Amino acid sequence: MANSLQMENLASSVEPHIMDITRRLRNAGFETYIVGGAVRDLLLGRAPKDYDLSTSATPEEVRRVFGGRLTKIIGKRFRLAHIHRGNEIIEVSTFRRAPSVSADGVVTLPDDNEYGTAEEDAWRRDFTVNALFYNPIDREIVDHTGMGITDLENGVVRVVGEPLERFEEDPVRVLRALKLVGQYSFLLEPGTDAALVESIPLISRCSHSRLTLELEKIIKKPYSHLILEAFRKKGLLAYYLPFLNEHWESPEVEYMLALMRERNKRLLSGKYRDSLSLAIATIALPFVNVAIPEEDDCLLGPWDVRRDAFRELRRLVRSLVAPYNFPRRVLASAVEVIMFQPSILGKRHRKRMMASRRYQHARELMVLQNNVRLGDPSLEEYWPPHGKRSDSSFDRDLKGLDDDRRNRRGGRGRGDKGRGGKDNSKGKQRPRDAEGNRRTG
Repeated sequence: MANSLQMENLASSVEPHIMDITRRLRNAGFETYIVGGAVRDLLLGRAPKDYDLSTSATPEEVRRVFGGRLTKIIGKRFRLAHIHRGNEIIEVSTFRRAPSVSADGVVTLPDDNEYGTAEEDAWRRDFTVNALFYNPIDREIVDHTGMGITDLENGVVRVVGEPLERFEEDPVRVLRALKLVGQYSFLLEPGTDAALVESIPLISRCSHSRLTLELEKIIKKPYSHLILEAFRKKGLLAYYLPFLNEHWESPEVEYMLALMRERNKRLLSGKYRDSLSLAIATIALPFVNVAIPEEDDCLLGPWDVRRDAFRELRRLVRSLVAPYNFPRRVLASAVEVIMFQPSILGKRHRKRMMASRRYQHARELMVLQNNVRLGDPSLEEYWPPHGKRSDSSFDRDLKGLDDDRRNRRGGRGRGDKGRGGKDNSKGKQRPRDAEGNRRTG
C-alpha cells in the first residue's frame, strides 16, 4: 500500500494550543516535538484525535514554564506532565532511553524515570511509523530510525529493534501492531509478522486493566470492525475476546459487524459521537435474541423493564467482553439502551422515552438497525433526534434495578447516608453524562 504523505504546510494542520505549548517550551530552551500517532496521522492527512508532546524538560521544569495551576505531574513509575487547556489535557513526557541488553542477552529495564535524548526516546518506541518526531515551529520532521517515513509511505508496520525481543518485553505491542493493520490497512513487515504470530500467546501475561483500556479504545474507534477482523485473521481474537472468536462465523457476528460498520460510518461523518456504552450495546444487540427469544413482531420481543431481563442482559454483555470488566455505570447504560429498543421499534411510550437520559443513545441504536436491516423511514420521523431530558419514570425504574443489586451486596452509592444518617457525599458534585463523565459548564 502506497501512501501520499502530507509533507507541505503540515504546521497549518496542528491545533493552535499545541503550537503554543511547543513554542513556549522551545522558547524556554527545551527541545520539544509532537510525537507518536499524532505525527503519523498528520502525515497521512488525518486529524489527530489527540496530541502527545515529548521534550527535554523534566516534569518539574514543564510545571515551572506553565505554572502549577495549569500543570499537574502524574505517575510514579512513569512521571508525566499534564497541561490543562480548557477541557483538554495535553500529555507531555520527558525523553527517555530504551532498555539496554547485557552481554548474556538479558534485557535490563532502566528506571522508568531515567531520562535520555530525543534519539534514545525514538529508539524505545514500538514501531517506526510511531517513532517520527515533528517540530511545528521550525517545520522539521525527524526520523531517527531512518525507516519511519519510508514505512509510512509504503504502509508497513515494522518493530523498532529486534521484533521478538520487543514483543516479549511488552506483549500489548502485538495488539497495537494489529490495530495499525486494521485501522490503516498496513502490512506487517515479514520479520515483525513472524515474531508477532509467535508472541500472540504472551498476551495472557498482560494485566486485565491494560487490556481493558485497550479494548475501550478499540471499540470506540470508527475503525473498530476492521481492527477486530485483523485480530481474527492473525489469531489474536481467540486469546483476546474468546466469546466473539468462538461465534465468529455465526449470523450474530455477521450482524454485529454490519452494525459496527454503520456506526463507524456515522462517526466518521460526524452524525453521532463516540460512546463506550453505545459501542458495547451495538456489539451485544445481535446476541440478545439468543438470550431472550423473539416474540410478536418486535425485534427484541415484548419485554420491558424487568429485573430478570436486566440481569440476563447484563450477564450477556459481560460474557461478550470477558474476561475484562468495564465500569458498572457503562454496562448499565449499555443494557438500558438495549432494553429501550422494543419500545422504540414498536413506537410505544413516546413521551416517557424522549424524556429519558438514555434516549439519544437508544435512538442512535435504532437508527443503526434501521439503516442496516429494517429500512423503515417512519421510525426516524416518529423519534426526533433530540428529546426533552428529565428524570423519567423509565430512568427511575432502571435506577431501581441497579440500586437493588447494590443494596443486596451491602454497598452504598455516592451521596448515600451512612451510619447515624450522616451524608457521605463530599460537597456538590457536577452532574454526569450517560458515560459517567462529569459535565462542565
